[in-house]
Amino acid sequence: MMTPEDNRHSAAERGEAMGEALPVVQGTPIGVPAAPQRPMGAVLVAVTPLTLEEQVVLNYRTAVLCFSVLDFATTLLNIIAGLASTRDLVWFALAIFILGPLSGILGAKHLNRSLVSVYFAFCILKAVVEIAFAIYTLWLWNIIFAVVQLWIIKIVATFLYALGRIPLQRRSELLDLKDVAVRMVYW
Repeated sequence: MMTPEDNRHSAAERGEAMGEALPVVQGTPIGVPAAPQRPMGAVLVAVTPLTLEEQVVLNYRTAVLCFSVLDFATTLLNIIAGLASTRDLVWFALAIFILGPLSGILGAKHLNRSLVSVYFAFCILKAVVEIAFAIYTLWLWNIIFAVVQLWIIKIVATFLYALGRIPLQRRSELLDLKDVAVRMVYW
């Protein structure tokens, strides 16, 4: 049997006091105005909200930049290895293939869609070579490299698509995002 003391405790747990319901809001103290907390000396900056495409571009930009730098380094190493061989045609082809990753680096850095398109074409061509090599050798490492290259193509394609949906004027504004408070919005 419940005592009047137990009834009072269960009523308080339900948010009732003396027959009237109290407002219960999770995580917000009632009756105390919520003031935003900021560090001392912080400056409030008016920030236009970022669209989904802008968030994708800002988040994928670093990934595309890293992939293109890695492609540039591996292609450069292949050129150096090609210099040791006597096949001049292989060296020339590899020298042309360095333009793809270089376009990716510059395109991701400056949010230039045409340069990223060149890098995307390079990634597709590299994936075709990787898949052909994986089928020819059937080595596990070559199959893994082909799958990784397909994953890189997907990331570059997503970046390229989102970049195409952002107007040129807004791209230059995104490049000018230097304030830490603005960067925290998309992180």
